[in-house]
Amino acid sequence: MRGRPGVTVPPPRVMILADASRTATVIEVRAHDRPGLLWRVGQALGSCGLQVRAAQVDTLGAEAVDVFYVVDEEGLPLEDPAALAAVREEVLAALR
Repeated sequence: MRGRPGVTVPPPRVMILADASRTATVIEVRAHDRPGLLWRVGQALGSCGLQVRAAQVDTLGAEAVDVFYVVDEEGLPLEDPAALAAVREEVLAALR
């Protein structure tokens, strides 16, 4: 990721927001905004077999703060800690 000289860009963060919804898994992504960011996140979520039920996409200055409500192929939120960790790592990898 390229930034302006002398400007520190914080590393991307992906957080699973437990108990934020009873009907979906809520994933918050914070990253330096750049072209294709949403596409990369969407591809990562899709590669994990998830469907985006809703999203809130915001840009605060140069920082993207996006929240995704996702479900599995059966329309259910993810509950397995190993699956949640794998989704988090897949999205983080897509942001690097």
